[in-house]
Amino acid sequence: MPETATTEKTAEKAGDAKPLEDQQFVTRHSVTIGGERIDYTAKAGRMVLHDGEEQATPKVALFYTAYLRDGVESRRDRPLVFLWNGGPGSSAIWLHMFSLGPRRVVFEGDPLFDTSRWELRENEHSLLDVADLVFLDPPSTGFSRVAPGEDVEQFHGVEADAAVVGDFVVEFVNRERRGDSPIVLLGESYGTLRTPAVTDYLQGLPGFYVDGVVLVSSLMDVAGASFGVGTALGAIGMLPSYAATALYHGVVAGELEPLVAEAEDFALNDYSVALLKGSRLTDSEQDRIAKRMAELTGLSPDLVRGSNLRVTLWRYVKALLRDRRRTVGRLDTRWTGIDSDIVGETFENDPSMTMIWGPATRAFNRYVREDLGFEADPGLAYRMMIPFPKWKPRETEQNGIWSPQLETATQLRTSMNRAPHLKVLLQSGYYDLGTPYFPAEMTFDHLYLEPERARNVTTKRYESGHMIYLHEPSLARMKADLTVYLATLRNAQ
Repeated sequence: MPETATTEKTAEKAGDAKPLEDQQFVTRHSVTIGGERIDYTAKAGRMVLHDGEEQATPKVALFYTAYLRDGVESRRDRPLVFLWNGGPGSSAIWLHMFSLGPRRVVFEGDPLFDTSRWELRENEHSLLDVADLVFLDPPSTGFSRVAPGEDVEQFHGVEADAAVVGDFVVEFVNRERRGDSPIVLLGESYGTLRTPAVTDYLQGLPGFYVDGVVLVSSLMDVAGASFGVGTALGAIGMLPSYAATALYHGVVAGELEPLVAEAEDFALNDYSVALLKGSRLTDSEQDRIAKRMAELTGLSPDLVRGSNLRVTLWRYVKALLRDRRRTVGRLDTRWTGIDSDIVGETFENDPSMTMIWGPATRAFNRYVREDLGFEADPGLAYRMMIPFPKWKPRETEQNGIWSPQLETATQLRTSMNRAPHLKVLLQSGYYDLGTPYFPAEMTFDHLYLEPERARNVTTKRYESGHMIYLHEPSLARMKADLTVYLATLRNAQ
């Protein structure tokens, strides 16, 4: 990937060659939520962060959009929520345009079948009635850029990313005089790896303790979606979502919650033992496991056994509906796609991603300029997503044992042990194979939290995929669950 890296670095320096300056464009708006008309102030801008010594050299300008409710007598009981998406390499456009902001893209029909007709409307499910919101684009994404002459790769790693995002949080809170508000970090996808790292970073030298962590479509430990030799967590964790997907498409029969409960029980018991045994399994054991997997997932026993009982998500999305000449999505398996042939090993694109790119991009670029008044320099394009050919992982050490896997779950455990008041909300979709719900929940099982800390973790599931909010009933539930969760933070102040 060196060619990609060169192209990205050149584009970065050429696209923002002027010295970085703070920018902020302030506009005022209203939105109706729960029948109440709410006035709010929007602040769209770029905040310049400097080096860590004398704070003299500009390093990076981070683009953000903040929504602050007007007429609030005291901010002490009003949470301030920072939101970011994942990738790494993704802007916050998905959370911003589809979920909790005061405006969202609404499709005329069911987005599972048609995303061509849409409009930007007031968002009745916005979180703005109960919290102020700050959507953040990490370095190199959105309108965020590093300073001229700076190496973009200095920010492309777990720890460096957490530091720059954490510094932004502290600076924004200080500039807005929100130090007495409950502070919440909400991440989606890779954002759920970022959020624990930021939480841990803030508790370090900044000495800044946040009050809440929200993990949307979480993967704090990438082993939960891995199929490599020596790990069984991916195969175990995917199985319940395979079952949910097969049920949704009518390949197997039953009810959602009982079926996934059966799949979870099988995954944790017979299936996990079978995977541990590997080639020590007898033929009759392999046949029994393959038959049960086929019953749960809708695949053929021959395919399951031919895959050594480890059906990767790439094989599953291609194989499940092969007889219908369709694929299913990775981020949301309710979506179906069409490939140029039916015999390939995996799909040619993820329909649950590609079908929503266009509306998100077109809506945001109009909205940020016309409604929010943001004036970008000529040539400064909004980067919805950008591939990072290199991303430096975090080197983890637990009890003196070094682990090369990418995980930040242990950082969250450390942060929870330091801060007894810190509360965590985990929100997952049944039809998500990018960050499947079962490994996300099992990650907490493996943190061995003490009972008083474990009580601070709340888990919610939704009949949706990776972007939970694309299913409007799930968005409504997601908002309701967040409202209840945030109320517990206010009560703790």
